[in-house]
Amino acid sequence: MSSVALRERLNRLGAPPRPRAHFERALPRGFELVPTPFGEAALRQDVIPLPALEPDPGSVAYVDTETTGLSGGAGTYVFAAAVARPIDSGLRVAQLFLPQPGMEAAFLHALGGEMAPAVAVSTFNGSSFDLPVLRTRWVMARMPGELPCPLHVDLLTLVRALYKHRLENCNLRSVEERVLGYEREEPISSALVPDAYFEYLRHGFSPLLEAALEHNRLDVISLVYLHSRLLRRLRGGDADMDAADWLALGRHRYRRGARADGWRALRNATSFAEGEAAATAGLLMARRLIRRGSVGAADTLLGWLEARASDDMRVSVARARLFEWRRRDPQLALAVVEAAQQRMPEHATGLEGRRLRLRRKVDNRLRDRRQRKVRGDQIEAPISYGAAQRLDDRRVEL
Repeated sequence: MSSVALRERLNRLGAPPRPRAHFERALPRGFELVPTPFGEAALRQDVIPLPALEPDPGSVAYVDTETTGLSGGAGTYVFAAAVARPIDSGLRVAQLFLPQPGMEAAFLHALGGEMAPAVAVSTFNGSSFDLPVLRTRWVMARMPGELPCPLHVDLLTLVRALYKHRLENCNLRSVEERVLGYEREEPISSALVPDAYFEYLRHGFSPLLEAALEHNRLDVISLVYLHSRLLRRLRGGDADMDAADWLALGRHRYRRGARADGWRALRNATSFAEGEAAATAGLLMARRLIRRGSVGAADTLLGWLEARASDDMRVSVARARLFEWRRRDPQLALAVVEAAQQRMPEHATGLEGRRLRLRRKVDNRLRDRRQRKVRGDQIEAPISYGAAQRLDDRRVEL
């Protein structure tokens, strides 16, 4: 039975007619409908002044989305997306809005057109949320091909790598306050953003929707300045960097394969007079020297660190391990551990197990030498510590 016939039969039975919606959803302020091959899309665009950025990130499209939920499943819609792209006359901010789910194909096509001209796309947590949701909606809307997305830079990854030791949490509000140095008044809580859109879909208007769209617009503008600031930190250009900052930068550069930059950052961290971060950077440098076979250079570095960080048990343990395993001199390693116990009484208990093991190792070696001497076996003279240092002809500038 067709729907028309069913409605007529219900009317004959006295059922009240189904009310029809008489309102039409007005577009939010500033939006206009633009044609696309998939229908019309709601777009608002503006160009705002952009001061010269140093360094300049280049041709990057900054993207931020607002969704109907945080689950990221097939039922999560992207109802707003802002794209900020630097141009010759300033910063072009294009914002797209989804008036109804049936216009999603046009919405996604227009969003892809805004992202396509850029060399790279930058987001804040986009690799875990924004881009996967957009790709899901692209498939669900049966769009041809794939979402145009060039090289992607996730600024949250950089923030966590370079500033996590300074921040209580790494959300965008905290990063704006602690890294960019400004605090903006939040027009709407993030938890209320989906409700603002649902109210618009039900009633054709929503007093909170304008605030949600402004929230989206301000977020994407912040990404432009945050990217430039992070690039400056990656180049070591911040004058207020301390040992912990250089240590974080060195670890990040090594993880990314930039070994020369990572080494310079770790070396800068060790240049600070004291602190756990400086000692940690020195230990990482010594470990890499050992892996490269520069045992003598690693020993020199650890000795220098031990003289400066006299209360750091890790340095003494690392130097003892170097003597025990690389120099094959447990007696010298034992001397290092015993000296550390006297120098740091608060760590004496933690070093006792290592001292006892080294003592047994030294005693066993001496007993073995005595037995070989009694049997008349030829005893090979051990290489002295100074001679071993001279044998290591691979020197690395510290």
